[in-house]
Amino acid sequence: MTLVDVMEKLGEPQTVALGGLAIGLIFGAAAQQSRFCLRAAIISFSRGLFDTRLAVWLLVFSGALVATQLLYVTGMANLDEARQIATSGSLSGAIIGGALFGVGMVLARGRASRLLVLSATGNLRALLSGLIFAVTAQASLHGFLSPARNWLACGPSARQKA
Repeated sequence: MTLVDVMEKLGEPQTVALGGLAIGLIFGAAAQQSRFCLRAAIISFSRGLFDTRLAVWLLVFSGALVATQLLYVTGMANLDEARQIATSGSLSGAIIGGALFGVGMVLARGRASRLLVLSATGNLRALLSGLIFAVTAQASLHGFLSPARNWLACGPSARQKA
């Protein structure tokens, strides 16, 4: 049975929902078992410890990089319309955004994916941190924080023209 057969039988929304559920379950189980955490890998690296947390992060990062490039080269993924590539940005926006992300990751004691995995285990701190992250991300993308994000992203030359 192919994916097209499943789509014809169940419909596109149900197939997408089942695919999302399957990917989520696989990711959740793998993240829980491997204890994948960027913050922990950075702490290990900064202390000069090259332990399993750093090795897992490097393996996952390099695997994702290779898989993305293979999908792009073979034409199976069109990355030209990805928001990160299609929109222009500024160096100041990247620096400020990266600094805010890093500070938030340290304060929340993990990235969003790790907070989601910890929330599934019953960690209420991770659940609350994840909810705050989600609301803030949505506000910066389409809400009351989006004008500030757009102002930082347009760069100084575009701000002078406006």
